[in-house]
Amino acid sequence: MSWWETLPTLGIAIVVFFAPGVALLWTAGVRGPSLAVLAVPVTTTVVASAGIVFGFARIPFNPISIAGLTVVLLALVTAVRFLLRRRGAKHSALELPDPDRGVYPRTAVNKAIVVLAVLVPAVIIAARYMSGFGSPESFSETFDNVYHLNAVRYIADTQSANTLTLGNLTDTSKGLYPAGMHALLALVLMSGGQAITVAVNWGSILFAAVVWPLGSLFLVTRIVGSRPLTLLGAGILTAGFSSFPYLMVAFGILYPNHAALTMLPAVLALTIEASGIRSGKLKLNGNAIVLLAATVPGLALTHPSAFVALLLFASPAVVGVYLRAAARRYRGEINGRTFLAWTLAVAVYAVGSLGVWIVVRPPQSAASWTPFQTNAQALGEILGSAPMGTTVAWIIFLLTIAGLYVIARRIRKHWWSLGMFAIAAVLYLIVSAWPVGSFRFFMTGVWYSDSNRFAAMLPLVTLPVAALGLDWIIARLGPFIAHWASATHVGEARKSPLEPLRGLAARLQGPTASSAAAAVVVLAVGVAGQGGTLAMVQERLSTTFETRSDSSLVTTDELALMKQLADIVPASDMIVGNPRTGASMAYAFSGRHVVAPHILGARSDSERLLMDHWSEAAYNPSVCPVIKEKRAYWALDFADQEMTPRGEPLEGTRDLADDSAPGVELVKEVGKARLFKMTACG
Repeated sequence: MSWWETLPTLGIAIVVFFAPGVALLWTAGVRGPSLAVLAVPVTTTVVASAGIVFGFARIPFNPISIAGLTVVLLALVTAVRFLLRRRGAKHSALELPDPDRGVYPRTAVNKAIVVLAVLVPAVIIAARYMSGFGSPESFSETFDNVYHLNAVRYIADTQSANTLTLGNLTDTSKGLYPAGMHALLALVLMSGGQAITVAVNWGSILFAAVVWPLGSLFLVTRIVGSRPLTLLGAGILTAGFSSFPYLMVAFGILYPNHAALTMLPAVLALTIEASGIRSGKLKLNGNAIVLLAATVPGLALTHPSAFVALLLFASPAVVGVYLRAAARRYRGEINGRTFLAWTLAVAVYAVGSLGVWIVVRPPQSAASWTPFQTNAQALGEILGSAPMGTTVAWIIFLLTIAGLYVIARRIRKHWWSLGMFAIAAVLYLIVSAWPVGSFRFFMTGVWYSDSNRFAAMLPLVTLPVAALGLDWIIARLGPFIAHWASATHVGEARKSPLEPLRGLAARLQGPTASSAAAAVVVLAVGVAGQGGTLAMVQERLSTTFETRSDSSLVTTDELALMKQLADIVPASDMIVGNPRTGASMAYAFSGRHVVAPHILGARSDSERLLMDHWSEAAYNPSVCPVIKEKRAYWALDFADQEMTPRGEPLEGTRDLADDSAPGVELVKEVGKARLFKMTACG
């Protein structure tokens, strides 16, 4: 299929991602850009929370039940607003105005510039993803994709998306696993998506090309301001970081992290808005707090580490507000009871954050990534937006330096935004350059002590700093050019090679013409920053999504065979296969159940027996009863090339490779990929 042929799936994905959130936010009174920015986080909260509630209430999880729940929630929101108005509330709408509203004129040119701030990065990121994927049916040839594709299929098949029980997709391995992203993609598939890989690929593009730029610009407005040209530049910069969003789909593959991090900027911006840190007042924003309640669950249920990052990056704003309260108490502007309330609130935040920091992490044995560079190299990568050994993003680097200069000049106003940047920088420094040990694990274990995951968070806090630098440059460049251009009108300018440019600048001094010309310059500079390091990550993405005859997870022969399984294997039967050879992906591609839907996970005694002894059924009396019970009459032989040769032996299909297993029949063969049926069990 071509990308054009899969546009119906894109349309379905847009409706699934945005419709519930937009409907609820509109009913709650949210208007303007916030409606688009917060739609997907709110939708994710609805969908992921429904997965848990429906699981316990035994309600099928599907598009119809989600639509019904959305209608119920719409009625509830309408009723709440009605009651508030009846009780004399002046404002029942969740208004979230731009902090700079009225500062910049809402001319047609400025509106167009803001639209371009979203549209340009969306086009760039989508084009890079589509080019990297190659085909809408392609998939990541990586370890984690065995689980992620099978999880989407599992939710669509079982109509169950319970984060508390999803686990590793079997009854034996039931347990906690965040289902937010998988549930959204399963809804796309259940609503008519053309194929599981098409649904996943379009979903990934929507998260990266739409949700990420929207949320990032929302964050910039809450830290830097809403100057249209600054937003245009910041929007283009969201497409210029090599470590996000591109790295999360070129490594891992870390789909849930990818989805959660695209939503994190919007939720972090709400947290900043709720704290009131930028307003200079000691007053929480109630509307922002309500919207936080509507978005944080979706973030956490997509990936808990993003929620931990939220607590971490919001902490400077929380500290700043508390210091403001302490200063006002010292000056006698607030009473002791009010200050005590602020103290208790901050204490609860601190203790709760520490508790989450300690609890929400894997065992230390799972944090196996090691440091790979020196402190000096790490610092250079942080400033140059070049983590994981990529080349320096020079435009972002220069703007970051300018932004740090602005912060230094206005430290009393912007120190908390520097604090966010410093937190991410220190954590990346520790994970990538400090020796393995208890301290490194304590500081980085939430993210498996994996440098890639920390690298992906750096753009979130680097972008506002770079935007501060860009805003400072724009604010000073305009008056400078105007002064330079005016020299032609007082007769003092001497003839020079720059005289034509000076005349052009003079003709562009009107507000509309100057804004349009500046927008063209910002666009040109931003697009010029698309080379270098991004070419490297683009190549890595293309390699990751390429299925070849010698691919490490699934080869072209194996994929061809798995796509035929639905026509051969009855829907009631189960397939045995070594998950480390990619055989378990038969479930994702054919819908036929497999004994081990993930490489890792707990196995029952019967599952382990099949995985270790399936081919012995003709002479091992303990095997056939289990085969009959599970209807595991089928086995895939994908030779002995394993994605990760570790862990349990999984010898149950080894004898198939040399045709030494008695009582089995070769049913289908595509190249070296073979499907066998057990005949020894009757």
